[in-house]
Amino acid sequence: MNVKTLPLVLLFSLNTLVASNISSTIEKSSHKFCKNTLLNDESQKEVDFCMETKTKYPKVSSTNKTLEKHLRQAIEKELKAQNSPKSHVLKEIKEGNVGSAMGHESSLSLKVLSATDKTFTLEGSFYAYLGGAHGMGNTIFINYDTKTGKEITLEDVFVPNYKKKLKEIVEKEYRIQSHIKEDDNLQDKLDWFDNKFVLAEAIGFGEDGLHLAYNAYEIKSYAAGTTNIIVPYALLKSIIKPNGYLAPLAKAQKLSEGKVQHSFSDALSSMNLSAERISGSKLKLILQVSKDPYNYRMKANKGSISLSFPQLSSKSEVLSKSSQNIDKLMLYPKGHKIYNLSQKKNIVSEYLLVEGEVTKWTDEKERKIELILNMPENIDSLKVRYRMTVKNEKQFFNTPYKGTQGQQGFQNYDVEIR
Repeated sequence: MNVKTLPLVLLFSLNTLVASNISSTIEKSSHKFCKNTLLNDESQKEVDFCMETKTKYPKVSSTNKTLEKHLRQAIEKELKAQNSPKSHVLKEIKEGNVGSAMGHESSLSLKVLSATDKTFTLEGSFYAYLGGAHGMGNTIFINYDTKTGKEITLEDVFVPNYKKKLKEIVEKEYRIQSHIKEDDNLQDKLDWFDNKFVLAEAIGFGEDGLHLAYNAYEIKSYAAGTTNIIVPYALLKSIIKPNGYLAPLAKAQKLSEGKVQHSFSDALSSMNLSAERISGSKLKLILQVSKDPYNYRMKANKGSISLSFPQLSSKSEVLSKSSQNIDKLMLYPKGHKIYNLSQKKNIVSEYLLVEGEVTKWTDEKERKIELILNMPENIDSLKVRYRMTVKNEKQFFNTPYKGTQGQQGFQNYDVEIR
């Protein structure tokens, strides 16, 4: 993995793991290095040029000692691959890149995406501000052989000549998750640079399927952030090597369980919506949202998380509701007054809305809304629109940046649960 251009600031966290008992303790540190120098412009002004780093990472342990050893080595490898704050500052000064007094900062969030006796995958989310109009984010996946600790490639897990079939499967699933037709133009409907579908450069092995992350400028503009796709392994059975690296993950996931997942992220937040039919007409929805203040410096301190259902109208269709780290969770049925951003006034709702308010959003805690819905008999698939909106004293910031405009005038992710 080539990330040597990014200075060191590390934010590590562990995710749920498969087939291996892993625990961790969190280590934290913060470093800042400054050096007095002259601006590289006509003013030749004397400034203190600084680089600030923040570190949060797990010390992992596991009952599988081979896995534990190679996990620790992989994490240590990523730590050593980064530049220190001091070396970054000295390098920038030497190369004459100090164009303003504004300091540099960066972050790396690394988590264990999955771990089995055969493979483990690390997911890294990078962000760096090195001057200019905005910072730059990037997501990578690194897949390892648990027994040897060596990196593995897609050629190691899929059958020969897999690429064409993989591309077809991923594109079909992406169009379904994005709620567009098979022949819809990607450029017109989803703001791709062109209408040619391509596989992401970053591909990892998750518990819930194959993860693909399209970074900024890969298929869309910077403002669109990162585009994520999760493809269930059940759809990839024809190209997965039998008894190969992915066998434990593919075996653990059954498409017949009726569980689907949609994940999106951008510079402001990451959002994950999972849906599972639990019995008969009952459907469980879980929306998880996180906001990373290191990656977005707009100083927002309050906000809301919203799910709306164009096919539903009554409160009675929500059998139960619960939330985590949300101050107030409300249901607005069809006909209730709700605020519309574009009209800047209250309007009458056209369909069911569930909204969670956060009155003090200044931390990195995950927010969650969990609902159990009663699906009407005449609905074969459920349409769900969801978003996250935070605000400071002057303005709103919304995720997604561009999506489907909902009844409140905000942009929404628009998915269909089949």
